[in-house]
Formats: sequence, C-alpha cells, structure tokens
Amino acid sequence: MKTEFVNHQGEHLLVYFAGWGTPPSIVKHLKLPDHTDLLICYQYHDLICNFNFTVYQSIRVVAWSMGVWVAERVMHNYKLLSATAINGTGTPCHAQTGIPPHIFQRTLNKLSPQTRHYFEHRMCLDKTTLSDYIQRQDYREFEDIRTELHFLSSAITNDTQKDLITWQNAIISRNDSIFPPVNLYRYWENRCKVIEYPYAHLLFHHFTEWKNFWEMMYD
Repeated sequence: MKTEFVNHQGEHLLVYFAGWGTPPSIVKHLKLPDHTDLLICYQYHDLICNFNFTVYQSIRVVAWSMGVWVAERVMHNYKLLSATAINGTGTPCHAQTGIPPHIFQRTLNKLSPQTRHYFEHRMCLDKTTLSDYIQRQDYREFEDIRTELHFLSSAITNDTQKDLITWQNAIISRNDSIFPPVNLYRYWENRCKVIEYPYAHLLFHHFTEWKNFWEMMYD
C-alpha cells in the first residue's frame, strides 16, 4: 500500500484508511486536532504498511468503505484510542453485511473506464461532487485501481476474519449506493455506537474537522 504522512511533530497520530480507488486529497481539507500527525493509507496493492506506530502516545483510526477491512489487518496489534468506521464493514463482500457478492463480482469482471465512471457517479450521487472528484490532481489511473480491486477481491476471499480491532463508532450514510445501508446497520448495530447521516457513500466534503468523526458520536 501507499501512504502519505503529514508530520506536525505531534505526539498523537490519526490513521485514515481510504476506500478503493480513491485519492488522498478527498480528506486533506479536514482540520487535524492539535499535536496530531496524519497517516493516509491508500492504493491497496498489498497490505504492507511500513510505518513506526510505536512512537505515538495515542492512535486514532478513521476508516472508510473498503478501508475498514484493511484497517483491521494493519492495526490489530496496536492499542487504539478510538476507531471509527464509515460506510464499510469487516465483511465487505457479503450478502447480509457488506456489498452483495454478485454486485462485487460484476464490478470486478466488468471494470472499465466507463463502468468506473458509473461507480463513481453512484459513490457521489450529485453532479457537483462527481465533477470535483474526477478533476482532482491526484485522481488515480485506471490500471492502478483495477490492480487494487483484483488484489482486494482475492485478499477478502482468502481472509474472512472480522472484529480484529474494537470499533467504537460507525457512521452510515442513508443514501449510500455502494454498501446497502441496511447491511451496514445489520453489521454494526450490536457492535458499537451508530450514527446515520443523509449523505451518499462519499461524504467527507460535508465535514470540516477530523474530530467530527468521533466527537459527534456523543453529542
């Protein structure tokens, strides 16, 4: 996997696990808490994260979409101050608690620049958000995201473990067209605190600060 590190010489660390095919810039507008560094994990061509987590006093995790499954594999050996899952589950390819397998497989088998655009339209839902997304400077190359999806499909099939870390919070978008909201709720309802928003699968532009993803859970 690739990482981007935002170093503020802080004693605390926030680790963000991106969704499939998405660029780091979609979260870079979010304000970090004081004394906090940021590690962005994305481009999952493997699950290797070469980073020294042990130097931090505390670690928070925010994981989105397929990043929820990846986060459990990378962070299960570390003590976390909090972990928030956004529009994803520990079983991302599952008829009852993830993306239905026939849809996941169809996306994989028929992936092309055209079907990618359709997927991104469903991810964003509105034209303004979609236009902003596809015009980003770090918008990812098609072959890159195709390789990533093939890796994730194989890895998820071969590793069905779940609950490798303890999640405190789960955020669900009621208008999610990627992960069925009913499946998200079914997975999280007995695991942790759940909050719903009237957003699409991609929702970061509705927020201004990282702490919105854990502090708002207790308002």
